[in-house]
Amino acid sequence: MPSTPGKAPCVLLISPGIIKWTDMDFGLPHLVSIGGYVQEQVDVRVELLDLNYEAGDHRHLERVLDELGPFLVIGLSCYSSFDYMRVLTLARFLRKLYPHVPIVSGGYHASALPEDLLFDGSPIDAVIPGEGEAPMLEIVETLLGGGEIEKKVWPKGVVEDLDSLPPYKWELLSRYWPRANQIGRKFQLYLARGCVYHCTFCMERAKSGYRWRSYSAERAVAELERLSTFTDLRRWVINLADPLFGFNRKWRRQVLRGIIEKGLLPRQYWTLTRSDDLQDEDISLLARANFSIGIGMESGSPRMLQLMQKGNKPEKYLEAQLRLARSSRKHGLNWAGNIIVGHPGETPESMRETLEFARELFTSASETCGWLSLDPFRLYPGSYVHENMAHYESEYGTRFYHKQWWKSWYDGPFRAEHLDASSSVDFATRVNFMYDNYSDLMGEILGKFRGQGRSVDKVFKRSLEEQRNLISDRQRERLLTQARRTSLMVGSSPAQDASSEQLLDFPLGLRVRDEKVRRREDAVRRLLERGVLRTASLIEALLSVSPHDFMPDDQADMLLFGQSHTPTLEGAPPEWLGVGVYATALEQLNPGAGERAVDALATNGYVSALLAHMVGPTGEVIALHPGEWFSGKLLRERIEEHVSTSLRVFACPATQLPAELEEVDALWFGGALPVVPTPFKLALADNGRLVTFVGPRFARRELVCLTWHGDDLGERVISEFDAPVVAGQNGWLLAPKERQPGFSLPEPDSP
Repeated sequence: MPSTPGKAPCVLLISPGIIKWTDMDFGLPHLVSIGGYVQEQVDVRVELLDLNYEAGDHRHLERVLDELGPFLVIGLSCYSSFDYMRVLTLARFLRKLYPHVPIVSGGYHASALPEDLLFDGSPIDAVIPGEGEAPMLEIVETLLGGGEIEKKVWPKGVVEDLDSLPPYKWELLSRYWPRANQIGRKFQLYLARGCVYHCTFCMERAKSGYRWRSYSAERAVAELERLSTFTDLRRWVINLADPLFGFNRKWRRQVLRGIIEKGLLPRQYWTLTRSDDLQDEDISLLARANFSIGIGMESGSPRMLQLMQKGNKPEKYLEAQLRLARSSRKHGLNWAGNIIVGHPGETPESMRETLEFARELFTSASETCGWLSLDPFRLYPGSYVHENMAHYESEYGTRFYHKQWWKSWYDGPFRAEHLDASSSVDFATRVNFMYDNYSDLMGEILGKFRGQGRSVDKVFKRSLEEQRNLISDRQRERLLTQARRTSLMVGSSPAQDASSEQLLDFPLGLRVRDEKVRRREDAVRRLLERGVLRTASLIEALLSVSPHDFMPDDQADMLLFGQSHTPTLEGAPPEWLGVGVYATALEQLNPGAGERAVDALATNGYVSALLAHMVGPTGEVIALHPGEWFSGKLLRERIEEHVSTSLRVFACPATQLPAELEEVDALWFGGALPVVPTPFKLALADNGRLVTFVGPRFARRELVCLTWHGDDLGERVISEFDAPVVAGQNGWLLAPKERQPGFSLPEPDSP
């Protein structure tokens, strides 16, 4: 791809963004630190790209990359296991655009399972586990010296002295600063790294072992002071994303006093710490410094706390939670206590113990400054549980249904939590216990919650309300239904995932703020997971063409959910079919670049636009509209808004072809007929394909594909669907003209 002339090759660092857009933070401190460190050591241009904030499709991303290039090396963050499939797809997209630019990856998943990213045929050239500053510098220096990087997993990087790093170079985010407050709810940075504790469920150990390191207290305060020169702290919730804030008590107090003395007070600080080292003085300082804290309480059962390796003295650990609850009311410190339900080894008794402790902790007094954060156990790569699954299976009867859930295209969050905790707590037992018991408790906590009398109280109450709303009967049934369906797919081999590892040549998740795009991508993920989609041009078409542009929103949503339209009057053309039907049919039709394709029942233009995307600008699409001429004219105008392909539209009766139609390469008829009409067959060119439904009038019909090979017309049955029959000369219904069903073009919702 061409790049801007006269620019030196740069180091490009990319964050792939996240799927759950409501949790977006602004800042990218890990990439800012790596980029700043490299730039301090060598004279090189560094660019940062956060795909959360680019707000365009992959064509837009191509243009952005073209503006930023040329590139010396591209660093791609695989921060979380939830990012894994999207990161590999993005890497393939980058490899296609820049075949000679090295691509390296790092992050938590890369640290836990580097072999997932570096394998035969991988688009990634090297993996950097641990902390990336020094390894990335070595790679950049090698490339600047004319060398090549070795395809390998680099030794794990760990920065022992954080003060040796340059100050955060927030200038690297200049692309985003003008709209920073609009694109992120919280600002994220680190003042410390690592954690000394051995919690069994945490993957922090995979990145830097069990070592806690921090900036000096003076440097930590100076970093916050430097940040305040870039942005007004009062407009932000500042997320100090340290795995453990303030493991060293003296350091913690010095930092808090420095924040107070220098007036570095944002709307709110948020950070994670432990309660068993917080004394009254610490809680007072935290409150005065505008902090709210998250506490990993995890369980109220002494047995489970020991099993989770939360400490050798669980009774003292629980007493520390109660002490925090009392002292927080005294000083006005808001805090959240997180509970994990369903950790391997969980029993009905331990779940009840935790529930009773949570009631005492949050509701025994007339008010509370804390709120409850409730999570199911999730299997994270690199955690102690992940590396010792066989032990939990033999010792407790744990059953892990998806041991490599991150290799699934669809519903990773569900698969991560889908397990039987023990022989006495299966998935359904865990879900029912949570939904039977915690909704009322959440409501009681919300009623007793005492905020700070500031605008930030809305953040706390919104979090409480979101937690309570998640514990709904509708969500419960969704989880249980999905578990039943997935368990059947897994069958008798729970160790194996029924997922597809198919990779695309272009990225997903670029426009996560757009609800319609998210629904479209969810539909494609489901089809990828089921193995329905295999053709890159069709996948790209389904992602690029929005059904919401061609029909009302409610109809488009039903289409993407897989529902087909059933006409009220038998014989009327269906206004849409489910996306799975279209995907199955178009996979077999497989119109290629430059071909002539026919949508022989073009009711709204959506399929015509899909075909146009697949045949490209050198191809041609012919849309046959089963309505009046004027309605066909409107259809043409609608399709032309979204395609650049040569397009012809005919208004003609359903089941018939216009006399002037030339030979075609691909013909789709989206309704059911008794048999394939002879004119349809004769319209096909050599190697031409026709896909439609045939079969009995009052039963499921076969979706068939007919293909000419010389003088031989082959026919294959693809699947069976409940497709509506269509009236017309070659259809089931040959009613008099006055009884023929009419058809008018549906109007899409206004944007």
